[in-house]
Amino acid sequence: MTDLTLTLSRADADCLVRGWIDQHAQAWEVNIATTGGLAYFTKAESEAMDPDQSREMDDLMRIVGDMVARPQFKVVTQAALSGRRPDAVRILEPIVEKALADIAPDIDRDSPDGHLLARTILRGFATLLDERADAERGTLTPVPRHVAPRRPEKPVTSPPLIPFLSRWTEFETAKRNDGRWKADTASNAASSRKLFLGLMGDKAASAVKRQDASEWRALLFRVPRLYDKARDWRDLPVREIIQSADARDAVAEPGVEPVARLKLATVDKHFGNLQEYWDWLHTNGHVPRADTNPFEGFIQSKPKGRHARHERDAWPQAMVEKLFTSPVFSGCKNLQRRTVAGSMVYRDARFWVTLWGRLTGAREDEICSRVVGDIEFVASIAILRIRASKTVESPRDLPVPEALLRMGFLEHRYFGRDPEEPLFPELIPQGPGKRRSAAFSGWFTYYRVRTETYKALVDFHSFRHNVSTDLQNMPGLNMGWADEITGHDSPIRASERQRYAKGVFMTHLKETLDRIEIGVDLTHLDYHGPRGVAAPGAAEERREFVALAERDMQLKATRAGRARKPRR
Repeated sequence: MTDLTLTLSRADADCLVRGWIDQHAQAWEVNIATTGGLAYFTKAESEAMDPDQSREMDDLMRIVGDMVARPQFKVVTQAALSGRRPDAVRILEPIVEKALADIAPDIDRDSPDGHLLARTILRGFATLLDERADAERGTLTPVPRHVAPRRPEKPVTSPPLIPFLSRWTEFETAKRNDGRWKADTASNAASSRKLFLGLMGDKAASAVKRQDASEWRALLFRVPRLYDKARDWRDLPVREIIQSADARDAVAEPGVEPVARLKLATVDKHFGNLQEYWDWLHTNGHVPRADTNPFEGFIQSKPKGRHARHERDAWPQAMVEKLFTSPVFSGCKNLQRRTVAGSMVYRDARFWVTLWGRLTGAREDEICSRVVGDIEFVASIAILRIRASKTVESPRDLPVPEALLRMGFLEHRYFGRDPEEPLFPELIPQGPGKRRSAAFSGWFTYYRVRTETYKALVDFHSFRHNVSTDLQNMPGLNMGWADEITGHDSPIRASERQRYAKGVFMTHLKETLDRIEIGVDLTHLDYHGPRGVAAPGAAEERREFVALAERDMQLKATRAGRARKPRR
């Protein structure tokens, strides 16, 4: 160490590399702006392609970058920085040399200063990958305070404060003049203006924030479908109409249908109208240039073409009732004859995973692949940590629903077990990806066929549609909590996570999940043994489940081997 002579300090190296990062980040930002939102093509390249083709190709490149390229580069970078992988250093050397040529061409690569800069560039490269990901996702990153401007800024004149909806007539005229709205379209769109005024008031445009948009969306789901037609509600303010409908549902006799409320498509239509209106205000200088559209990001894109035809359906309620009153949940003959009615209820993976799916909407593999240590406690609330899931937005913490706690889920699957042990060891990994969910999936299809609960385009994943529908129809639910439960990315979800302490946030999620009703009485499955310790005989039962699964795997392998033998 005494032989090293450095002229650069670490702070100097960091400063040089930070400038290199900023240069590339700035180039990406400018490219996205000039191409109309393309991250991987220049303006000239995009103009040479069909607009839909360029957008589709850019979306594909974003997925590859987010799911494959950047994670692999970060692994290689980490290996290079560890000093234990010379091959990783060689892979990244072209990047290091190019960066050195850009930021410090006079420094010898093999000098002590060159080595310091090279390692700083590797760390900067990892930062660059993260900032690229943020740029592509549109992450809202605040501009740092106290940054000296590069050049004198011209004073910005803010537009005068106006009531948010005061320019609606001009907006409507513009839409009709350019042919995008007909007379009936304008008339229907006016109801969006009326509903915002009635529910949120005539706020100043600059005072309308994302929280207002979120609250308005939640209220829209509570508005009766016939709010502007039913005689009982004629001339009533819309908030009073909601209160009247809620009161009517509260005293309704058994068997009486609840008041029909606005559907998702209608709510999205109203949101779309105000999103367009805000964009028009922005384009025409009626709101500050820096203000973002508070109505953007709530409407999920609908699948089109072939993808739409293969979209799964939700489980019909009659089929849900039939599934959860079938032998696995009402009693079967024995462990080998699960489709035959009897008196035995086995709390194995087939029992628990199915319940988790309908009560939380978690994906099949998200449940099947968990280990015991994925169960933790936050503010005395038992949660299941879901990581390494389908998309980058999917990782989340799900409170264990109260129904499962009453059934003894923790006593049968958590207490007294090694944290590294699979939560469901009887699901033996199989298939090309060696997934535990493959062991469940095949059985679940077989079981549904045998119990007459099978229907095309309705499968385990369809439970997500049921849970999403349950959440969307909960009066007053914060949609950020719904997105957290289902693992859907949204600005509301991110802001809600930051808004609360984790224990408080988990309390909200737990209360939300516990409001989900599946329409089947499962109280006969409640566990009545000692709480907070392993259920008596639970370990022996798990060993029996694993032994049966192993025998089934051996039998399957034997059958497969026979099938592969050539006939004589």
